[in-house]
Amino acid sequence: MSPPVTPRGAAPAQVWLVRHAAYGDGRFGDQGLNAAGRAQAVALRDRLGTLRFERLWSSPLRRARETAEILGAGLGLEPRVHACLAEGDHGELAGLDPRAARARWPGDFSRGHSVVARLAASGRTAPGGETREAFLARASEACGLVRAALGESGLTLVVSHGGLLNYALQMLAGMPTRDEVPFGFDHCGVVRVLAYGESPAFGPFPMLRFGPGGEAGDAGPGAAF
Repeated sequence: MSPPVTPRGAAPAQVWLVRHAAYGDGRFGDQGLNAAGRAQAVALRDRLGTLRFERLWSSPLRRARETAEILGAGLGLEPRVHACLAEGDHGELAGLDPRAARARWPGDFSRGHSVVARLAASGRTAPGGETREAFLARASEACGLVRAALGESGLTLVVSHGGLLNYALQMLAGMPTRDEVPFGFDHCGVVRVLAYGESPAFGPFPMLRFGPGGEAGDAGPGAAF
């Protein structure tokens, strides 16, 4: 399905995609934000304060929900949770640090420790986690949410995860769905998705990056807001 077409001369519909802020203590599992992550979320909240968002959606996982709650406090919005926005299930990795997990399942980590790398190496998000097919089905559902939001008035803010957002963006942009990371989200990284013109198109994909203390970095062309 193509995104809605914005009439010539009209402002493009926009969905802002955000990766959650920094979280936890380095172990796998559903952990909340750490001090650096809270600073990142507050910094992003302050930068978004001049904009008017109509909707705020979040993954159900703690790191995303807590990021969304901080952003929502500044925007006057309550996050609405969508299960399809969650990152890949950590399965039996939950509670383990990366070194212990790699020692126990070296094959799963042969391409790296991210969800995308584990999917590329073993076709599953984690031992005891989701299959690649199940994860991509959720990414497709998330892609559908974004497409629907592009047909609504006003701006939509979506807080999710790096792996899930990479697959959803590949689908939105009409790219082949590959186990790679063409869109490099830092913690609290932001991408704006636009649908505009007589021929539907997505882009550009500017990125706002945040450092560990919440300071904004070079976002690249067209990313200022």
